[in-house]
Amino acid sequence: MTKSKNIELKIIGIVGVILYILFLISEKAPLFNGASFADISVYLLFIIFLAGIFLLWKNLILSGIICILWHAIQWALVMWVWPDGAMTLIFGLPIAIFGIIALITGIIQKRKK
Repeated sequence: MTKSKNIELKIIGIVGVILYILFLISEKAPLFNGASFADISVYLLFIIFLAGIFLLWKNLILSGIICILWHAIQWALVMWVWPDGAMTLIFGLPIAIFGIIALITGIIQKRKK
């Protein structure tokens, strides 16, 4: 994948955003009134994910790091905030793998320069 050919990563990222939004809609977690930290943390993770996807257009390495960091934060939330959230780790694994691919692609492209 060259810099102009990162279209595959961008398409996968956009599909991921759409799927993530569908997940948020299905969960119906409250955002403002009566929302606990567990509810709000779902949206905070989404914002982190969006930042990683938007950075695909500017910096693949940083995008990959943010997606990997997203998965690490998800682990912490499952351990301490979401007691029944173990299944989300499995669903979040593709985002971590996506982050690793973006990171490796960014490093390879940087070395070629």
